Formats: sequence, structure tokens, C-alpha cells
Amino acid sequence: MADPKLHHYVPQFYLRRFTDSAERLWVWDRTNDRVFRTQPKAVAAESNFYTLPQLVDHGHSPMEMEKQFADLEGQAAAITGQWLDWVRCGHPGDSLPMPEENREAISLFLALQSLRTADARAILVAFSALRGYQAESEEDARALHAAVLWDDELVSAYADRMSRCTWLFALNLTSIPFVTSDNPLAFRTSDSRAWVKPGNLGRDAYVVYPLAPDVIMYCYPDEGVWRDSNVSRFDCQISPVLMTEGMVQSENSAQVFMASRFIASSRKSFSLEREFLKTMGVDPNAPSIAE
Repeated sequence: MADPKLHHYVPQFYLRRFTDSAERLWVWDRTNDRVFRTQPKAVAAESNFYTLPQLVDHGHSPMEMEKQFADLEGQAAAITGQWLDWVRCGHPGDSLPMPEENREAISLFLALQSLRTADARAILVAFSALRGYQAESEEDARALHAAVLWDDELVSAYADRMSRCTWLFALNLTSIPFVTSDNPLAFRTSDSRAWVKPGNLGRDAYVVYPLAPDVIMYCYPDEGVWRDSNVSRFDCQISPVLMTEGMVQSENSAQVFMASRFIASSRKSFSLEREFLKTMGVDPNAPSIAE
């Protein structure tokens, strides 16, 4: 069987959770202001995004990174699938079962999801240029990205930080679904007034990650302002706060801000997301935006 050439930096299992009744995604191309309907396999992917020909010289497959992601995604799909069932059947304040091995797997998955996207690669290339290294080609950018993704110390430290967060889940029973994007892990400042990119570099920023149109996950770090708060007592619980339409719209604005280009939804309309984009000014990729 031939190796797949189209590599997803947002997993297909995840995108399938945002499809409509016909198992298609509605996608808004933020750059060209165009809405189209497509299959999950056609979004958040690039040809040979993780292919590393130089690995052949060391006796490895050039597809090694893509294969490792596929293994981790299988675990994440099963674990988060259970979470969705529990949250949908549970009640505010209920605790979700969380074996340590599941927490470790999802912590690694979330850390890598933040680091593996096209947007993360672009930011890395820009930072490297500021430090004197200019990626002259796509191959250079790919190799630079791979060096970060395969930095065990860096990735392990980031995954450990995710594991030590307080994980809180909220159910959306409003008529407005959560949307997602080609860069779905969002970061919000501790005062909840701004989205930040890359938020994984800040002490106080917390993670907002839609799991499905009706379920969202929050990860609050155990440092900064959160260390002295009471949020840790809600770890692995269903939030006692009921989502309102305004709250859902606010979380959806994160996906507009974080996206490299594409926002995906189970519905056709992106009118609210378009309105938020107008508030972001002339540069939709600015490092932060106030609500």
C-alpha cells in the first residue's frame, strides 16, 4: 500500500466530528471570503507536509513522522470519543473517569497539535529568521519544523505542562454550534479579554479546544494567576456553568483568530464569524486581539 501524500496537521477523526448530517464539512476560507462544502480529508492538510527525505540516510522511512502521528491519533480518537459520550450523558459537576495513561496520551496529543500545524511552522520560520537562520526553501522549513517536533525534551516539557493543567469540559445546548479551524488549539489571556498567538509561550494563557459542535475543553495552567485560584477543584469535571449563545460566539471567535485560513463547521452560515473578523483590523494574523 502506497504511503499517503496528503498529510493532515489537524486529524481527520477530529474534523469528522464537525460534519453535517451528510458527513460533510462547511468551510469558510477566511482569506478569500468563500464558503464551500467538502470532506474532512480535504481540509487542514498539505502534500508531503511531514515527509523528510533526509531520514533515508539514517535508515528510516521518510514517512516516519506521519506514521507516529497516526498512532497517537488512534489513541486520542478513542479517548476523546469516550469523553464526548460521558459529557453528553452527564450533568454539571460530574467527574469524568481519567486514568493516568489517558491523561498522558491526551497531554502529548494536545502539545503536538499546537506545534504541528502550518501556522506553527510559519511562526517558527519567522522566529528563526529573527535569530539569524533563514529558511530558504520549503524543505528547509520542513526540516526546521521537524527538529522542534522531534525535540523530546521540549515536547515532553510541554506535554507535562498540559498534563498539570486543570481540565474542564462544557456542554453546549444552544442553537449555535462550536466551530473549529485548521489551527484549533486556542489560547486566551487569564482575564479572558484577548486571544493570543502563540499562547503556549505565555504563563497565564489557558487553552480553549472545541471537541465537537456541542462540547468544548478548557485547560487552565497550574501557574501564574491560576495557581492561587480555586479552578483546580474542577479538574476533569463537567462545568457547572451553562453555555449561552454569547459564550459560544466568543469561543468561536478564537477559531477565526487562530486559523491560518480555514474555519470549519457543521452549518453553512458563518455570518457571526465574518463579523468578528471585521473587528480584528487589517491584519487578521496579529499576535493578539481584544474582545
